[in-house]
Amino acid sequence: MKLNTYSIIAVCRETGCMGGAAASRFPGLGAFSPFIRLGRGVIASQGWVNPFLCEEIMGRLERGASAETALHQALSEDKGKYLRQISVVDYRGKSAAFTGDGNDDVKLHLRGDGYAIAGNILTGEDVLYAMEKAFLSTDGPLPDKLMNALLAADRVGGDRRGKQAAVIRVDKVQGFPYIDFRVDDDPQAVQALNRIYQKNKTHIFETYDEWVYNVRNGIKG
Repeated sequence: MKLNTYSIIAVCRETGCMGGAAASRFPGLGAFSPFIRLGRGVIASQGWVNPFLCEEIMGRLERGASAETALHQALSEDKGKYLRQISVVDYRGKSAAFTGDGNDDVKLHLRGDGYAIAGNILTGEDVLYAMEKAFLSTDGPLPDKLMNALLAADRVGGDRRGKQAAVIRVDKVQGFPYIDFRVDDDPQAVQALNRIYQKNKTHIFETYDEWVYNVRNGIKG
């Protein structure tokens, strides 16, 4: 299955948040990516996706491997790795990425401290560089940084096949969804996703921690 044309994943060591955002011409990509396990790492898998690889990589992260080691050990056992594009950020903020030769051009990945960005079937390399610039220049919480990165990519072209689906997900406390919005089928999916995000983010930011505390302590309301 070929999906997730461009993505960004990141961690915030200050808050412990982990998350990612992605867009594609493939519908419903939010069901597959990003793959997050708090305290361990976050993974984006695209190109010709092998969903079992995410479990393999995450298992290695849980056993103490770094992002780089976990990714390349898992790929060494995958006969179709030349078709994969996978990025990983571990809880320490170490990042790793792989882009197989079998992915369609334009394809590349970028990585830095606490983040990784990847894409294929792009209108140009500027898609990912725009994502990186927007992510690094945005002040504020991790969800804002991810959403701005996705918008920047969309503005300069994104997927050369067109636009259909987008997702943003950020986890803060295990078992309690923080930001988890997706658009599964829309000709302007990133713009539609941003409208949902902007409409609802303030309420979530203001009430999330109190809600989690109340649920954990059996407090109603």
